Amino acid sequence: MIVIPTGTDAPIYHWPYVTVALIVLNVVLLFVAPPASIVVLLDETGEGIETVETVSVFDRYALALGDGHLHPVQWLTHNFLHYGIGHLAGNMLFLWAFGIVVEGKLGAIKYLLAYLAIGTLHGAFVQILLMKSGMAGHAAGASAVVYGLLATCMIWAPRNELNCTVIMMIGLRAFVSHWDLYYTTVALIYLGTQIFGLLVWGSLGNQVMVTEIGHLSGAFWGAVVAIALLKFRLVDCEGWDVFTLRRKRAKLAREWNRRGERHDRDKQVLRSSLKANQKAKARDQGPNAEGSGDDPSAADRAVAAVRRVRSLIDKGDIAGSLVAYDKSARTLVNWPSQPDLIGLIKALGSCGAESDSIRLMRDHCRYYPDASGRVRLKLAQVLIRDRQRPAAALRVLEEIAPGSLPADLETARQKLAFQATRMCEEGVLELEEDD
Repeated sequence: MIVIPTGTDAPIYHWPYVTVALIVLNVVLLFVAPPASIVVLLDETGEGIETVETVSVFDRYALALGDGHLHPVQWLTHNFLHYGIGHLAGNMLFLWAFGIVVEGKLGAIKYLLAYLAIGTLHGAFVQILLMKSGMAGHAAGASAVVYGLLATCMIWAPRNELNCTVIMMIGLRAFVSHWDLYYTTVALIYLGTQIFGLLVWGSLGNQVMVTEIGHLSGAFWGAVVAIALLKFRLVDCEGWDVFTLRRKRAKLAREWNRRGERHDRDKQVLRSSLKANQKAKARDQGPNAEGSGDDPSAADRAVAAVRRVRSLIDKGDIAGSLVAYDKSARTLVNWPSQPDLIGLIKALGSCGAESDSIRLMRDHCRYYPDASGRVRLKLAQVLIRDRQRPAAALRVLEEIAPGSLPADLETARQKLAFQATRMCEEGVLELEEDD
C-alpha cells in the first residue's frame, strides 16, 4: 500500500520557506555527498580479485553505529543525507506534508530551530544507545525528523486532517482511493507499525532494528520539543492542541453532570409546586368559592406573576424563578407580555444566567416571532457559547427571515452561522436536551 499526502485542512499562517529550503538542500546533498560505492578490483583476465568499499564524504557525516565513539557533528549532519532517490523521495514527500503544518504555526526561525533540535537529539540518542553494540554501518536520512514532525502534528493539531491518496496493489491491479485522516490516526498507524516491527520482528530475527529505533526516537524527541514549545507558549494552537481539547472534554462532562443534577432537582421542585397548586384549586372550588368575590383581576395576577419571577431572579434563586415562570405560563392566559418577557430575559442575563434564559427566549420566538430577530441571535449565541450545541444554533438562525436584520446584526448572524458550522464540521459533541 502506498500513501501519498496531498493536502491538509490545518490553518497555515506562515508560508513554508524553510520546508522548501530543507527539501532543496536534501536533494542537492544527495548528489554532492552520495552514499559510499563498492569498487571491484579486476586482474588482467578480468577476474575479480578484491572488493573495496570507497570512503566518501557520506561516511564521514552519516551517523556511525557501533564503533565505540561519539561523533557530535554526525548527530546533525546525518539528517540531510540519503541512500538514494527512493529513500529521498519518500522522506521529502512527508516532510512537506507535516512540515507545512508545523512551520505554519511556528514561523520560519522557530521551525528551523525545532527541526534541528529534533534531528540532533535523535542522533545523539541513537548513537549513544548503539555505541557499544558492535554494529558496523551508518544511519542516514530525514525520516526520524519526519516522525518527529508527525508527533508534533498529533499534539498540536489532533483534529485536523491529512488528505491522502492511497494506492493498493492486489495482484496486477491497482486500486486508488482518497482518504481524509486525522493526524492522530496517521500517527497511530505509523508509530504502531514501527512498534510492531521493533517488538515482533526484532525478537524473531534476534537483530537490532535500527530503522524502527530511529523512527521511534525521532517521534519521541518530536513530542518532547512540541510539548516544550506548547508549555512555554512559544506556539499558539488556538485551543485545538491535545491538552486543551482534553480539558474541554472534561469540563463539558462535568457540565453535563451538573445539568443532569440540576434538571432532576428542578423537576422535583416543579412536581411539589404542582401538587400544592392542585390542592389550592381544590380548596377554591369549595361551596363558598363561587361567591367570594375576592379574586384579583387577570391583569393584576399577570403583574404579580412578573414581580414574583423578577424578585426571585434578583435574589439569585434562578431555579425558583424558572419554576415560578413555568407555573404562571401554564395558569395565566397570554402571559407574559412581550415587554415583560424581554425584561425577564434581560434580568437573567444581567445576573450571569443567560444559559438559563433559553426557555424564555424560545417562548419569545414562539409567541412573538415577528419581533424575535435579536432574540434569535442571542439564543444562538448562548447555544454555541454555553451549551456547545452548534446544530441547535443553526436551526435557530435559519428561522430568521432573509433581509429582516439591519446590516450590523446580519454580520453578527453570519459570524455565528460560520462558527456553528465549523464546530459541527470539527465533530463537537452535542447533547440534545429539553430546553
